[in-house]
Amino acid sequence: MRLSGHFLLVIFFFLATGRGVVEANPKVVFNKAGIQNIFNAPRYSGLNTAAKEFYLSQEEKLVVALCNLARYDAQAFIREVIIPSGADTSAPEFSRMLKTLRQHKSTFPLMPAFSLYKSSLVHARDMGMSGQAGHNSSDGKSFSERIQQYFPSHTTVAENYYQGGGEPLDIVLSFLMEKGENGKEYSTNILSDKLHYIGVSIQPHRKNCNNAVLDFAQKPNIAATRNRKKDDMEVYWKDCPKGTKVSSRRKSGSFFLSSIFGRRRK
Repeated sequence: MRLSGHFLLVIFFFLATGRGVVEANPKVVFNKAGIQNIFNAPRYSGLNTAAKEFYLSQEEKLVVALCNLARYDAQAFIREVIIPSGADTSAPEFSRMLKTLRQHKSTFPLMPAFSLYKSSLVHARDMGMSGQAGHNSSDGKSFSERIQQYFPSHTTVAENYYQGGGEPLDIVLSFLMEKGENGKEYSTNILSDKLHYIGVSIQPHRKNCNNAVLDFAQKPNIAATRNRKKDDMEVYWKDCPKGTKVSSRRKSGSFFLSSIFGRRRK
């Protein structure tokens, strides 16, 4: 079979430009690196509020960033995330999500809270190891009781729960598409201007690959927490900056946040 020079030139053009089946499927090219590139841009870098939180995985940081983009600039979320993602536009939930985002008014980004991360981590591990699902702990404790244990704010708290593949975009879109019986509440939690802090944990689940827990809280009621007895091992709602002391009650050495992970600064 003979190929003309013109035909060879056409083949070379497609190979050189990378056009073909791969580009036709946005899911192939719109990976975690592609999402991260959005928040590397100066316009959106301020929404990546969890970027320097050492205790979070890269996936957990991206969940926070995606929630913040939807909160702060819903139109940009549609343009920069939903359209390139290749999401199923035929699903009825998709139209509902677009309507919600287009009606949403811009609000401030969520700030990461280590105490909320601990609450979400405990529950994600509990559900993963027990094989259960939902908001109540395996011992019957409600999500609000659990969150207040770590984040004693005495104000509004909320929680989103997810089971599935564990990809940041899948997690956030499933909440915004209002899937499941708590779908509307999950979407509201992400977009609400009454919630200020967030904690995220993604952990393996013995029955469903992964599960993710997002815990939210309003600004704490300082008057209600002022007289609460402090404990050396407790991190309060006012999170400790990385490497600074949680408590100075110990006489020998200083207690650092890293002590929670088994290390003490001499």
